[in-house]
Amino acid sequence: MRKHRLAVMMLAVAMSLSACAKGASEPAKTEGVQTEKTQAAGDQAAGGQEAGTRADGTQAAGAQGQSDQPVKITIWYEGNDSRLPFFKAAEAEMQKDYPNYSIDAITFDNATLTTKALQAVTTTGGVDLIFNEASRLLVTHQQSGGGFEALDDVLAASENHDVVTDSDMKIISADGQLIAFPINRSVNGLGYKTDVEGVEVTEDKIPTTFDKFLALGKEYKNAGISGWTLHLGTDPGQAFNLFLTGGNGTSDVWINNVPESRIEAHKDQFEKIIQLYAGPDAIWDKDAVNEDFSAMYTKIQSGSVGMFRVGNWNAAGWDQPDSGVGEYSVTTWPTFDGSGKGGLFLGGVRGIAMPKNAPEKEAAKVFLTYCLSEAAQKASFDTMGSCMDYSVVDTEQLSKNQKIFFDSTIPIYPSDSYVGVFPYYPDMLETYEKGLMNAFSAKDEAGIQSAIEKLHGDVNAVIQENK
Repeated sequence: MRKHRLAVMMLAVAMSLSACAKGASEPAKTEGVQTEKTQAAGDQAAGGQEAGTRADGTQAAGAQGQSDQPVKITIWYEGNDSRLPFFKAAEAEMQKDYPNYSIDAITFDNATLTTKALQAVTTTGGVDLIFNEASRLLVTHQQSGGGFEALDDVLAASENHDVVTDSDMKIISADGQLIAFPINRSVNGLGYKTDVEGVEVTEDKIPTTFDKFLALGKEYKNAGISGWTLHLGTDPGQAFNLFLTGGNGTSDVWINNVPESRIEAHKDQFEKIIQLYAGPDAIWDKDAVNEDFSAMYTKIQSGSVGMFRVGNWNAAGWDQPDSGVGEYSVTTWPTFDGSGKGGLFLGGVRGIAMPKNAPEKEAAKVFLTYCLSEAAQKASFDTMGSCMDYSVVDTEQLSKNQKIFFDSTIPIYPSDSYVGVFPYYPDMLETYEKGLMNAFSAKDEAGIQSAIEKLHGDVNAVIQENK
């Protein structure tokens, strides 16, 4: 803990020096990530109690005299009470050094949290930290005109910060700055049922290539269940990320960083994926076009679909005999080239953002520096099935289908993330998703091809209008 206290104090010194030198120079860059030095008195981040006194009565090395008044850090988080142990574990670690700091963690459903977060960041304030998927936090950051603080310095001062990879940084950053402090990864694999009467999934049938995926899907369909499902009604673009990126390591699935549309470059793969729903040999659950996450999970947990997305946060629960999923296994996403060397898909990182108008900003930064501690990361894994630091995971205790997510021999490919790069990204995304839904409703192969061609042109048109 001494090393951690020194790191937090270094953060405080950096903030103080930055405050003195504000405007004198451009922000520094560290390992390719732009660092925003926040103007703040660093004393509170360095101490937080009288003369740096720890809970055990010892002195935090180098701490300056501080107020011992109680400080409450308000946290809003997506999910439910089952996630609270993570926040309490980080709080307990923090209170060993800052006994007068505490948290008030309040849970909301995602829709409510998204609305409240934007209101708080732009007008009402009243919250110090917001926990959600990084992609959702980056959308709020963009919609609010940059309403969240850059947290590069906070990560650098955090215990265990080296567990955060370049792939993680790609997902949690905007405009070269870390916006969503990383808590755990959302990794996806391909699940397939092994208990469907009339379908024997032998080793040579495991859907590690797209052809095998399609063939197995047809077997499930012939056995009386849908071959595959994914929530088209909520996120029609996710399937393309899973198959192109997860299965083949492809970046820039539909746009690149110029930006320009990449749909035409990947039109063959787009056509194959759309044919899973709209083609003559479709295996995709037809209800999916109207379904959200909840409806998709209901289908999976009723055992009525053969293949489906499995997240590292789902596996342990779905491996339970009463989950309703039945017997299943998880593999990598299928390759298009037949190599059989696909990977898992890093779809997101759950993280914590800090509004620029946070009332207890410096105490909130201190709390964040404990979120990658061993105790907090263990609690993250126990409550959410995932973490950033895999060393806290006892692999011998993993359930059958959790194991693949912690197999270091399997590549994990990160999602594209352009949410915080282009101010008109929402316009591009809206055009993309509407065009995909149009393609999924095509009546034949010619209609699919025409829809893909039109979508490519429409995305480029939005780009030209906004450049």
